[in-house]
Amino acid sequence: MGIFREIAIRYCEKIYDAYKLQADEKTYKGKEAELLIERNEFARCLIKTLKSKELNDDYNEYFQQLLNEITSALEHVNTTVIDYNSKYGTAFTSDLYETFFTSSLKNFINSLNDLYQKSPEIIKSIQDNSSFNKNRSIPWIYQFSFVLYEYILEKEFELATNKNSRDIFDTKIQLILKYVQNAASLYSRFENNENNSEYKELMKMLLQRMQTDENDIQQRKSQQSNTSSVYSYFSQTFYKASETLMGKSQLGEKIDFLIKEFGERSMTRTLQCC
Repeated sequence: MGIFREIAIRYCEKIYDAYKLQADEKTYKGKEAELLIERNEFARCLIKTLKSKELNDDYNEYFQQLLNEITSALEHVNTTVIDYNSKYGTAFTSDLYETFFTSSLKNFINSLNDLYQKSPEIIKSIQDNSSFNKNRSIPWIYQFSFVLYEYILEKEFELATNKNSRDIFDTKIQLILKYVQNAASLYSRFENNENNSEYKELMKMLLQRMQTDENDIQQRKSQQSNTSSVYSYFSQTFYKASETLMGKSQLGEKIDFLIKEFGERSMTRTLQCC
């Protein structure tokens, strides 16, 4: 179905689950509770509709279809709320459906579309989801890219649902896309032969350079955060989301894993020959 369509569906469902969790945590009584049931049903139906959308070799069109469906569903919900208020003399709003569910869906899909547009062709063209994971049975370029994209997607989900500042995250996305593109070019240069000794040496250098660049980004941010230690003390949630807490960053841990994984794959001959 194309990995970006699969990603869109998977994360839309995660956002739906997060929405239901937040809705369940609030207290609704009487007629507001009745309206909540209707809104939740609209949300469930929207996810079902989004899952039914097919990809016709044009991701721009596909993502726009999703956004259009989300906007249309919100308009329907707002109309329902207005009619409900008119009928019962209440003053309810679309509540979390608009402020959390719709907003989170739109933010994530727009971010996913941007990631797709900036991805190298070798990643865009992956059709089989079994070829994009962190197992050693697939070419290294796919495993390498999956681990880094997984980091981006989880952070985008976190930011879409928690509405925290992006802080240095965009800088790290740029870093990731730069090295995914470089890794893709290297893979193509050696005609998909990852067992080539020169390829292995160049890939090791690429990973080490990526680690250095990520450390530089993290250190610069840590130095900046040290100048506002009082603020950071009272803003632990914000700093956790923006990766400015002291210690190894989430991306740093991913890169450490990739360095270790490539070393082991090189030794155990699980890299692809063609």
